[in-house]
Amino acid sequence: MPAPRPAASFTILVIDDDAPVRDMVTEVLEADGHLVFGASGGEEGLAIVEAVVPDLILVDRHLPGMNGLEVVRRLRTGAATRRTPIVAMTSAIGEEASELTRAGCIAFIPKPFNPTEFRRLIADLIRVTIARRHHDSS
Repeated sequence: MPAPRPAASFTILVIDDDAPVRDMVTEVLEADGHLVFGASGGEEGLAIVEAVVPDLILVDRHLPGMNGLEVVRRLRTGAATRRTPIVAMTSAIGEEASELTRAGCIAFIPKPFNPTEFRRLIADLIRVTIARRHHDSS
């Protein structure tokens, strides 16, 4: 039987076609006690969501095939993921960033990023998510 996860752990899906970035993000999140699933593209990410509904989704804007914007739009129409926090990890600026916000991303993590700053940003996002869930359940 697997060991229980820490109470503060989350299930996080990382969708990014850049394997070194995906690996670094996974390593940082797992070191903080989270259960992490990785996908190298939008279709793969959506397939994972069907099997495991994550607490948080990190998605790159620029993906081969189905881009991150389309992934976000599809996640927002799914009953299981309609309210799941989605964060864009992207170098996109201007209109591309605005499109992601309008589609349903709650935040951006600008690329490139270092692991320390990434860890801080994710910790802040998780605190906001926990606070929002607590408020919604009250």
